Amino acid sequence: MESQVVWGPGAGRFLREAVTLAEAGDRVVLYLVEDGIFAAVSDAVPELARLVELGSEVWADDRSLTHRALAATRLSPYVTVKDVEDLDLLLRSTESRVAWH
Repeated sequence: MESQVVWGPGAGRFLREAVTLAEAGDRVVLYLVEDGIFAAVSDAVPELARLVELGSEVWADDRSLTHRALAATRLSPYVTVKDVEDLDLLLRSTESRVAWH
């Protein structure tokens, strides 16, 4: 879960770690929430494309998009809008570990 602006301190490292996990064969779902959803409206975040290439998913929180007036904005083609209930279902239906940045 990425809650910080991806251009802020540490966020780039967090995204690279997600890519490293996916390259190692782990299933990764990157959930962009709070200010992290700004990555969903940018084409300048290559880690999103790489994650999808590796079979991972990138989700953007619908409420975070709405609260930041980004709901009607064109999103990156690598991002799917999901709500927190989708995240809850994912976490309950699989053996998952959550890393929140």
